[in-house]
Amino acid sequence: MLETNQSLKGEKGLELTNVEWLLDHHKTKLQERGETVDDLNLKPGDVVLDLGCGPGLWTHLLAEKVKPNGRVIGVDFSPDLINYAVENLKKDPLSNIIEFQKENFHDVPFDNDTFDLVFFGNCFAYVTDYFKIMEEMRRVTKKGGRIAAKDFDGGLFIVHPIEPQLSLKILAAAAQVLKENPPEPLFDNFVGRKMQGLFLQAGLKDVSTTSYAIQKLSPLIPEAKRYITGNAEWHAKIGTPYLSEEDLKQWRAHFDPNSDNYILDLEEFYFCMLEVLTVGTV
Repeated sequence: MLETNQSLKGEKGLELTNVEWLLDHHKTKLQERGETVDDLNLKPGDVVLDLGCGPGLWTHLLAEKVKPNGRVIGVDFSPDLINYAVENLKKDPLSNIIEFQKENFHDVPFDNDTFDLVFFGNCFAYVTDYFKIMEEMRRVTKKGGRIAAKDFDGGLFIVHPIEPQLSLKILAAAAQVLKENPPEPLFDNFVGRKMQGLFLQAGLKDVSTTSYAIQKLSPLIPEAKRYITGNAEWHAKIGTPYLSEEDLKQWRAHFDPNSDNYILDLEEFYFCMLEVLTVGTV
């Protein structure tokens, strides 16, 4: 499922640098993201690396926890996202403790033992070499410091009122296509369930994993409608080879505001997905 900086654009499907998609995603889950950052137990004065920071939306939440004398450095490989983050920083009241840099994840330009926490948000789904990235994160983390990864798992995608048989058919079709024809660049829709094992295999200590059921109820804000509809359409496009025309028609009608079967404005509407936070000590 789309959980990072992606949007729907024709048959190609996804664009990694789409800030609008990231903003909708962030606004949809702002409350839950705040709770996730709370669970990191950061302290004022901590120095944090936000690796894969995108447009800096998590960066501000992290900075709120380490102010007034802490520091958060956001790093991303996308010039578009870093440019947005830098521009947006001009109006951030925490701009004095936030910095953004365009850098490669595999070779970040920081000394050993620099950070109290390295945060890797919504990025493991795109990583081809988990342990190379984790070794670099370990290198720049202080002894006794922590590495935290927040990602998702597409195995849970509930939308009500849609018949479960149709929902499961759509999810199974998308999963089958992703297995048979892995996308380029890589996208792992089920990475959340793997993170506990990855952290343990990487030799981190005191590894813990917390799962969050992210639910959205009526009435939905516009950003949430776009976010949920975008995810639904992504599943349909990916799973098309294993779906009938009738399956696709029924599924899409539920997310089409011009259809009599549109569900996002219904009082009984319910949406739920799974996000996972894994933390380990260096």
